[in-house]
Parts: sequence; C-alpha cells; structure tokens
Amino acid sequence: MRTIHLLAALPLTCLFAGAAFAQGACTKPLALRNEVQMTSTNGGPSAIPVKINGTDQKLTLATAGTTTQLTVAAAKTLNLDTKRSDAAIADPFGNPRKMDEVTIADFSLGTMHGANVKWLVPSAGGRGGGGGGDFGGGGDDAAKDRPAGLFSLNYMLLYDMDVDFGSDKLRFFAQDHCPGGVLYWKAPGAVGVLPITIDNGRVMVPVTLNGKTINAVINTASPFSSVRATVAQRVLGVELGGAKAPIKPGGFGGESYSWTADALAFGPLKLENVAVTVLPDINAGAGDHGDGAQGMRARNSALQAELANPEMTIGMDTLRKLHLFFSFAEKRLYVTGTTDTLSAAAAATPAAKP
Repeated sequence: MRTIHLLAALPLTCLFAGAAFAQGACTKPLALRNEVQMTSTNGGPSAIPVKINGTDQKLTLATAGTTTQLTVAAAKTLNLDTKRSDAAIADPFGNPRKMDEVTIADFSLGTMHGANVKWLVPSAGGRGGGGGGDFGGGGDDAAKDRPAGLFSLNYMLLYDMDVDFGSDKLRFFAQDHCPGGVLYWKAPGAVGVLPITIDNGRVMVPVTLNGKTINAVINTASPFSSVRATVAQRVLGVELGGAKAPIKPGGFGGESYSWTADALAFGPLKLENVAVTVLPDINAGAGDHGDGAQGMRARNSALQAELANPEMTIGMDTLRKLHLFFSFAEKRLYVTGTTDTLSAAAAATPAAKP
C-alpha cells in the first residue's frame, strides 16, 4: 500500500498533553492527514465511503480485523478475478477459514490512495474472519446499501486514528507528535488512557466490568457487546437464565443470554447499565475438537485458556457512546464520552494523564 497526495500538516491545539509537551521539550503538534464522514444504520457499525476501481463503495470499520477484505458478492460485482491465497483467517469462533485473493487496480479513501493492492476474499461458500459479524458470501451483500467489505488494521496501523462515534467522523493523524498531545476536542468528563495490545489482529485494552479486570476487544464491526458463558459465570458471577440474564431469543450457535452489567470502566471513565450478550463458549460443541477423551481434553484446555485470560467484546451498542483516539505509535487508547453518556460520578472525576 502506498499513500500519495495527503493533506498538508494541519496543526491542532491540544487541550490535553503530556508533561514533556507542557514543558516545551516537545513541539510537534498533531498533523491531520485524512478526514471522512462515515454513515451508519440504526446505530450499528460505521461504513466508510471509499472508491474501488473508480466505483463508490463502503467498507465497514473493523478494529478487530486483521486485514482489509472484500465480500464475495462485491468481488463479483466489481468483476475482480480471485485466486487462492495462502492466508487463513480465524472466524469469530476461532476456526481457520481459507481465503481467496483479488488485486485492486485503484483504491482511495479520502486522500489515501493505493494502486494494485491485494485484498482477501472469503473462499466461495465460506465466511471471512476478523470480527466481521455476518461478513461473507451472501447474495444480499451485492445490494448498494451494504458494505463491500472490512477496512482493517493493515491500513489503520500506519496512522493514529481518531473516531468520534457521536458524529461518525473518522480522522487519521501522523504518528509523529508529542506523547500524550492528542486530545484536541473538549472532553465532556473523565478521560480514560489505556494501553493497547494488538492480539491476532485485534485491538485489545484492559477494562473493568462489574469490578473485575478483563481484556476487552474493541470490535467496531460487531453490533453488540458480548462475553462468553464461561467468563460470565466463573469470572463475573452471572447467573445465566436468571432474572438478570434471561435467555436471548435467536441464539448464536447455542443458548445466549441478555445481561445488563452494572458498570463498565475505561480507567476513570465509567459507563453504567451496559447491555452485554452472553454467548455460548467457543468450544462448547463436541464437533469443534471431536468426541472422546482427546476432544474432551482439547475443550477443557480451551476453557482454561478463557479463564486465564478472560475477554469481552465491546461492540457498537457501547461504542456509540464514546469518542476514541487510537494512538498506535504510543500504544495507547484515549477514551472520552460523547454528550450525556457518562455517569455523574465519572463526570466529576478529574481527567487522567498519560
């Protein structure tokens, strides 16, 4: 991927900066490189307007996606020739899926341009990975109002990325700026500053869910926030099927539950009454590892791994309340709320400093 014709550096006055910046040791302000207006339907995942081979398309913003992908239907609509790729990407259940590959002659996102870029496409009849939800080969994907694929970390990591979900604005900044000098907007309350880990193509941060420290996958392609059943029961103490976590109609490969967490905290920033879907465990089905003693050992090992590193997925039902600045250069996520989304206690908390 190459980028050309980027915007000239645009200095922005930061309202929040690290000590080195405040003392004058660093004089490198934020430099805006790209800005686009995203769209969304019913508060779901945000779609980015792009051009692929001269045609207007949309890509779903996917912070839990390893690499940018097209749907099968979009590849067909664009008359792109596919060939087998050596890549295999895990689906939301951890199963490796074979992928095909296409070459796109011209791609642009705002001022970002690329020529002859190679993107993955799910193999015919399969499903793509990287947290794309129902991303895959259904014929409905050809509809004009449906995203043509996922915009993922292989492009995001080249910049620092700012996402204001209140206005659906997406901005890319140069990574060469003063440490901590990123909060150019006026935060409505507390500011969370969290360390970022990139794990298997997913952006992860530590959060506190109902008083328990847990790893959170920031998944902008998921409509809802979720935890697995084992984590809900053994780590968070949720009584599945009880009054506070009734069975959720529809299910996701097994029984799922609707649970409302009392509080989700990003450092000092706190959200209350957060909707969380409890999903079946990844390895709950016997078919995942086979029957018999060997399959049982594999499932037990997987469950122990979940308990050793408990995770939740933070989807758009929660992210819509937040403004996020992904400083990939600093390996930090800066989190503030949008108007009227923070609890009174969080609003009274002084802004955190990195």
